[in-house]
Amino acid sequence: MNVSKLKFCRILLLLILTGSYNNSIAQYKAIPTLDELAGTWQNASELRSLPAINSTQGSAQSVNDVLAIGKLSFPPITMSGTTGSLFIDGEKPTLEETRWYPYQILRRASAGSIGVETSVRMIYEKKGLLFHIELTNKGHATKTFLLTINLTAYTSRHSHWGWKIPRDADTSLFIARAMDNNQSLLLENSTQQLSNYFSFEMKPGNLKVGKNYGLATWKIKLEPKERKNINYALSFGEKENEVHDLALKSAAGFDASFKQVKSDWQKRWKAMFTPGNPYFSGSVPVLKTSDQKMKRIYYMSLVSLLSVYRTCFPVAPRVYVSNSPESNATMMYFWDTREWATVLALLDPVMMKEYLRSWLAKGIYKGYAEEYLTGTLQGVWYSANDYSIFILLNDYLNVTGDKEFLTEKVNGKTVLQYIDSIATHWKSLVRPGQILADYGGAENLLECVPTYINEVASFNAANVWMMNRAADIWDANGNKARAEELRADAKKLLDAVLKLYIPGQGVWYALHNNGTKVQVRHVFDFATIGLTIPNYLSDKMKNEMTDFVERELLTDHWMRAQSLSDPAASVSDRPDHGPMGAYCAWPSETIAAMCEFKKFDKALDFLHRCSATTFEGPFSQSRELMNKSFNAPVKINERGSGGFPTQTYNASNGGGFAETIIREFFGYKPDFLSGTLVQNKQPRGFKGELLNVRQGNKIYKIISSNNGLKISEVN
Repeated sequence: MNVSKLKFCRILLLLILTGSYNNSIAQYKAIPTLDELAGTWQNASELRSLPAINSTQGSAQSVNDVLAIGKLSFPPITMSGTTGSLFIDGEKPTLEETRWYPYQILRRASAGSIGVETSVRMIYEKKGLLFHIELTNKGHATKTFLLTINLTAYTSRHSHWGWKIPRDADTSLFIARAMDNNQSLLLENSTQQLSNYFSFEMKPGNLKVGKNYGLATWKIKLEPKERKNINYALSFGEKENEVHDLALKSAAGFDASFKQVKSDWQKRWKAMFTPGNPYFSGSVPVLKTSDQKMKRIYYMSLVSLLSVYRTCFPVAPRVYVSNSPESNATMMYFWDTREWATVLALLDPVMMKEYLRSWLAKGIYKGYAEEYLTGTLQGVWYSANDYSIFILLNDYLNVTGDKEFLTEKVNGKTVLQYIDSIATHWKSLVRPGQILADYGGAENLLECVPTYINEVASFNAANVWMMNRAADIWDANGNKARAEELRADAKKLLDAVLKLYIPGQGVWYALHNNGTKVQVRHVFDFATIGLTIPNYLSDKMKNEMTDFVERELLTDHWMRAQSLSDPAASVSDRPDHGPMGAYCAWPSETIAAMCEFKKFDKALDFLHRCSATTFEGPFSQSRELMNKSFNAPVKINERGSGGFPTQTYNASNGGGFAETIIREFFGYKPDFLSGTLVQNKQPRGFKGELLNVRQGNKIYKIISSNNGLKISEVN
């Protein structure tokens, strides 16, 4: 090769590499920063649940105080009570405002002319907290005052967790000791070998030590408009030397430690969208769009998942707990996880496969979730288990193309055999003389809705879909006889399901085991039926079902799970499944079902309306409507009802919004049997690009325009 040709090749290579680099930069610019995803300042008196913080090691939540943190857990360690309050001249300032960020909690209060703003961050990969206090003299005169912080942190260790987080209220075992020449305080439980260590960047003017608490005090003088910061660290653990070192180093280099938390979060956030990253076995697509409301919903959905991401459990290297901080903080529910099954298959296919192996091996009828401290199943059998596990298996296969998984044996049974048995398990639930499966009482279904019991349309429709899908898989694997048997059973069951429809109403009956039919005006029928058997519904039925949802369920910025006109509405009081709110996956499933009905305009409108709720904070277990009006305020709430568990601030089910945007608005529904990526390319009503979309070993780009969807493979 002569010199001129060599020079030309080098220039061409440079242009190619530069173009690739520029494309990569452009992609990452489309991803909002964590600060851009933060909530707005909220009036603390109007909130029903205060902001929570998370790390790869655990979670905690702010309390009605400008500084204290409660509900803390670093499995297997939990804390009772709070980390202690702040006082100015002996008075505790009233909490005024809060603001949620993925990596921190901000709070504001005032004491006369002294303004107090705090930030609390959780050290990302260690068991610790960082507290930053900023004091400002907002008056016109010099102010001198005493700042006191009450130092408490009582922990206990627990080997067995379930829905409710175990906490030991006995604080008498802890002894307080001043350390490091009165710059630190150790709270030690020698019986359980637990240590909690406070360390201050600036030595307190006085450190008073009680039996099992401390009081750190500074005398502060501030000129008008002057500011002063107080910073400290609190670490937790079992080995005193490690706990001591973490707190001391974090406090001594506080600014760097504080910035590192944000950096660690941002690094993991960027990795979620980066193929070949070191933290996840896959990656999620990048969304580029001028539709700012869709963009916020998509990325808030994904940052909600990052909030429940843990690397601290002995059973699995990566776990996406279904809830935090107060309930279910060590478990993955089958149901909650299936709400974002495609996203999980894209983000972490290796772990998804491990979860599925484990759940099949342990027996999906022996509980509703796996607990990752012990690797045991927890809870009762849920009626949703079959449908949930089937979706997870199907989506894993479709996204990865891992056909070999079908022949892998778990407890002597192939995965394909599990798919068949899950699809037909409903037959064991059919009462003599009946056709439909009986899913039992409320505790196995929607828990708080007493009429949604026995032979319900939703899960029976799901059985139709599962049998048809299992038939397709058997067909592709050469067993056409079994495929035909499944299709015949599906047809018979479908006919029985369709008889539960109430013409003109857009809703369905539940057939109780005493023979009575009770109308059910609930989103679960709309969403589940709409997502499983849409091709068997007439256009009239789809229109009526959509009209019902718009008329009785949707509100200005959210929805109610159950209609106020439902016969059981008055006795179904819970924010997630009742008439005064909705589990955060119900809106995303509703939007998805509207898309299945080809009502993309209505779906997009409702998606846009839901975006307003994200300015309070991430997707939680549920959002509650504060009154019965269409424009009712929507809040994260933590109340339960009638003995049912409380709701939680962080929840994985919020991943369902990203799921819906990927699958429905961009049409990404890969099929490992046919090799197709998108089945419906009609226009969705918005413009945007979905980048780094993986199916098997190939990467695609999907573009939505006025002309519909366009798919291209990326080299």
